[in-house]
Amino acid sequence: MSGQWNLAVRPEPFWLEEVFACMNYVYALDSEEWLNKNDSWNRRQKEEFLLPYRSYRGAMRTRLQPILEQYSLLGGYVDSTPRDRESLRSYDPPMMSFLTQMQFVLEAEEHPCEEELEQMLNDAFQRMLSSETQESAEAEEPVIRGLSDVMAALEGWDGSDADKFKLLRLYSERREVMEQLWSLQGPAEEIGRDCLKSVQERYEACMEKLRNPEEVERLLNAVGLACEGNNIGQITPAVMLYDRIMLQLRETPGKTAQFQANLHLGLETFYLHQSRQEELYNDEHLLAGLKALGDPTRLKILRQLVEQPCYLQEMAKELELTPATVLHHLGVLMSQSLIEIQLTTEKKKVYYQVNKQGLEEVSQGILQLTLTREERETQVQEELRKQSRNVHTGEQFQTWTM
Repeated sequence: MSGQWNLAVRPEPFWLEEVFACMNYVYALDSEEWLNKNDSWNRRQKEEFLLPYRSYRGAMRTRLQPILEQYSLLGGYVDSTPRDRESLRSYDPPMMSFLTQMQFVLEAEEHPCEEELEQMLNDAFQRMLSSETQESAEAEEPVIRGLSDVMAALEGWDGSDADKFKLLRLYSERREVMEQLWSLQGPAEEIGRDCLKSVQERYEACMEKLRNPEEVERLLNAVGLACEGNNIGQITPAVMLYDRIMLQLRETPGKTAQFQANLHLGLETFYLHQSRQEELYNDEHLLAGLKALGDPTRLKILRQLVEQPCYLQEMAKELELTPATVLHHLGVLMSQSLIEIQLTTEKKKVYYQVNKQGLEEVSQGILQLTLTREERETQVQEELRKQSRNVHTGEQFQTWTM
């Protein structure tokens, strides 16, 4: 049974997330590996592509630095350590993960009472230290009620020692951190709105597409996330995380088989997906697909998923690997659209399944080697026309992605 999303579009980014994204991430803006990668763009084109985001980040940092000096507690959670963005789950800096979990609380019109806030904070850390982040395939879902529970969960958490220390510190300071985040919201909004002019053209182009449900459906369909039941929520445009699609789901209180969804969608995701589709059969795309398939563990994962969809712990146990190792291989397969994510109404279960279309594309890429350039161009144009017809005739897609 296919699901349905009803997502309202926010007019602005989540400014607290933008603050820490600008202050924390080195990311692709400064990555020589990304700039030198041999694909359809040359280095000059990539530099021009990144220029507005570098201007935005620079303006935000200049304005934010003196502000954050007034929030010494929050300033302690800023670091510029590069993060590996290749895997499916690269651990964000602890503050970024915390903001994602607490966005609904931070942006609520009224602050929760002390008892409710404590429960929300414990729930947030429970999700941040879930069994999917544990080194052992046998790890149980942690229950967070206090500092000792956090310490126990961190013993099996597959993250760096520096991040473990910051998570422990963050839990210890959680109430004070929330107070400072609430206080920082006003200045963050003012600075963010002013700096947004650095990427105004990109922002307006993205917002125009976000207001078109068919455009959003087409994009999400292309990257492979299926769902069951009816789901409500919001789409949050993201500037600094310009190529990111991240979906957070929470169970809706009092609703059966319904989730509250928060989809963070980077400004360039529509454009980058279009570029990827246009280059679908080039040599770099084919080589990346073949590399993804050229590993025995990943082939075992695909064979396992062909039989039936599985969740992470099942695969880790069957393959006798840690969840973190399996997540790495899933990330490689996911990056080439060879697997999909299936969300179910079963609590806290995220299933993975084979994306047959993705596998067929790799196969078709190999077959392209037998065609002339003119024949390849004709085939690509026909495929793009077919996709356009599907959208404009109202075809209902069942697969969603992040």
